[in-house]
Amino acid sequence: MKLHHHTAFSLALSGILYMIFKSWSMAVSCLISGIFIDLDHIIDVAREHGWPIKVKQFFQVCRQGRFHKIVLLLHGWELLLLWGIASWLTGWNPWLTGAFFGFSTHLILDAFYNSTNIFTYSLIWRWKKGFHFDTIFPNLKNNKYRHRKSYTDRS
Repeated sequence: MKLHHHTAFSLALSGILYMIFKSWSMAVSCLISGIFIDLDHIIDVAREHGWPIKVKQFFQVCRQGRFHKIVLLLHGWELLLLWGIASWLTGWNPWLTGAFFGFSTHLILDAFYNSTNIFTYSLIWRWKKGFHFDTIFPNLKNNKYRHRKSYTDRS
């Protein structure tokens, strides 16, 4: 799913949470976590394509799926479970609960739009598959952009 979609969904959900709970902290943490979970892509892009990362090329690499391996450290059902437990154990702290809502919405949307397998967003499952992009995202395997060189190799 693209950044502007995550932003729109996160804004809408944050507004709904504010209307229901009257909590700015819950709304803000939902918005932030619903969008910025994707910062973990920086790690994968840097590992595969080197440093420094230019913004335009970063978005091209992610959109075109130019990875051999992809970890997506923050994209995991296991982390979602931990967020839920942390929210519950803290008496539904508004900051943690808002982050839980944003995080869960982001993962559910990604699972629905980006994958053909519910396990795609399990860190353990990806680890067992060796983090191989083509195994994890087989629907993107034949993407015409997939086999281009690293953007750092081009002038």
